[in-house]
Amino acid sequence: MSPPDTPSPALPDPAAGPPFPAPLDAAIATLEGMLRVALALAAARRPIDLAGLDQRVGRVCAQALDLPPEEGRALRPRLAALLTGIEALAAQLAATAGED
Repeated sequence: MSPPDTPSPALPDPAAGPPFPAPLDAAIATLEGMLRVALALAAARRPIDLAGLDQRVGRVCAQALDLPPEEGRALRPRLAALLTGIEALAAQLAATAGED
């Protein structure tokens, strides 16, 4: 388990950055929220239900691929932050599993 003073990865403010289609923006914001909750639960060694996370990520990726190139490039930092959050969650879960 990570020390309590270890900051969780920074997920971007959904209001920041250029506007994207509302359904894509909402889907990304939902994933960001899910990751925040999952990271907090993992840090507290609480059970986490990740059912459907892979499908949600897949839909976001598919929608991102449909964007015009300029919008897709502008979305990269937000998608990279999601990946960082997912990797941090995986690391936290692996560390917690190793402590049992």
